Amino acid sequence: MSGPLPNADNFFVVADTHLDNIYQVDATTGVTSQLLPFGVATTPTPLTYDPTDKLVFWLDQVTYSVNRYSLLTNVNTVIYRDPSNTGIDIS
Repeated sequence: MSGPLPNADNFFVVADTHLDNIYQVDATTGVTSQLLPFGVATTPTPLTYDPTDKLVFWLDQVTYSVNRYSLLTNVNTVIYRDPSNTGIDIS
């Protein structure tokens, strides 16, 4: 499945740095959904979740960008990209 899991109240998000993706896993049923198209989140670590606004945040270790994905709108946004392309500004 792709996109957020419908009706998932008890879940966790997982960053897979090998497959370059972020997944949502329903803790009750074990059903897993790929949140982003393959290759969008290259080496997505660290990862955090804002339960109030239902937003997933991660640092892309290849593009040196801070990213956000909304479980409500199914939209991925680059919040900040390090202009030096070194990661110094966001490490």
